[in-house]
Amino acid sequence: MKVIYITIILSFFLSCSSSQKAVKETKCPKIYKNKFTEILNEKYVAVNGKDTTKINEVRYECVFSALYTHKVMYDKYGKWDKVIFPSNRNHPILMWNNVDLLSNGKKYTVLTNGLEEWKHIYASVMILDEKERDILTEQTEEKIALTNFFGELIKNHNPKNKDFYEVYWKMVDPKRWEQIKEYQKNE
Repeated sequence: MKVIYITIILSFFLSCSSSQKAVKETKCPKIYKNKFTEILNEKYVAVNGKDTTKINEVRYECVFSALYTHKVMYDKYGKWDKVIFPSNRNHPILMWNNVDLLSNGKKYTVLTNGLEEWKHIYASVMILDEKERDILTEQTEEKIALTNFFGELIKNHNPKNKDFYEVYWKMVDPKRWEQIKEYQKNE
């Protein structure tokens, strides 16, 4: 009987210690509406057959929705120009062409992305100039301005404006859109 108690106690302590380890490794212990915990500069790598493309990506970590950058672009500039479905993802990258982000006459191509995984979520942007050069490569005033611009769009986005979701979900997963509509009716 004593052996059973010791086994139970040991298994209890071992299970607690492994769950504490998992909590410490959590990227986003909390998610934020209209906020983020940090801004990271990462490389987005796309593989298409034998071709590999790397582009800099500004990630807004621990946001409420991985769709935030999609939505704020839609709310401000309308529907995207192109949809790119990476082979290993369920959600597309949305692309807007010739957008004057900083109201200075300079046009950009903006690609929005995001990822929701267990205990990790971010929304991100990739930005090219008129000559299709990666603007986010070096730490310049322009990169800082664009990073701050999208940070402010996330902070000031209007969650009551839901037009984006209908257009997006009808394109990505029409059945999911029907489920969302049913859920909204019952609220």
